[in-house]
Amino acid sequence: MWLTIAVVLLDQGTKQLVVGWLEPDRPRIIFAPGALPSIDFLLSYNKGISFSILRFADDVQRWPLVGLSLFACGLLALWLHRVPPNQPILTTGLALIIAGAFGNMLDRARIGAVIDFVHLSYKSWSFAIFNVADTAITLGASATMLSLFLETA
Repeated sequence: MWLTIAVVLLDQGTKQLVVGWLEPDRPRIIFAPGALPSIDFLLSYNKGISFSILRFADDVQRWPLVGLSLFACGLLALWLHRVPPNQPILTTGLALIIAGAFGNMLDRARIGAVIDFVHLSYKSWSFAIFNVADTAITLGASATMLSLFLETA
C-alpha cells in the first residue's frame, strides 16, 4: 500500500513540475554523451494508451480508458490482496502496476490526456516518451514475470 501511494505521489509530483517547467514539443536535454543514448525532457500529452494507440482527435476514448484503468486496478488489487506473504517480488510487482495505472488514470480523468516527459533517443532513433507511472508499470510487469520463476505459492 505504501509503495503504491509513494509511486502515485512521485508520478503526479514530477508531472506537475514538468508542466510548469517545460513547453510542449520543446525538449530540454538532460544527458547527451554522443556515443550513448541521450535523455531529454519533452512535454507531451498522450490521449491514447501506450505508444499513443487509440489516440483519436476527439475525446471519445477518455472516459472508457478511465473506466478500464479503474477496473484493471481493482482486479490487480484483488490479486494483490490474495498474494501469500512468501511472495514479496509478486507483491511489489503488482503494487507498482497498480500505482502506474492509477497515476496515468488520474491524468486522463483530470485533463483528458496522460502527461509524458522523459524521452530517450540515440542518433536518429527515438524511443517513446514516458513518465514515472509508465516506468512503474514496466518494472511491475517485469517483477511479476520474475516472480513466476523465483517464488512459489
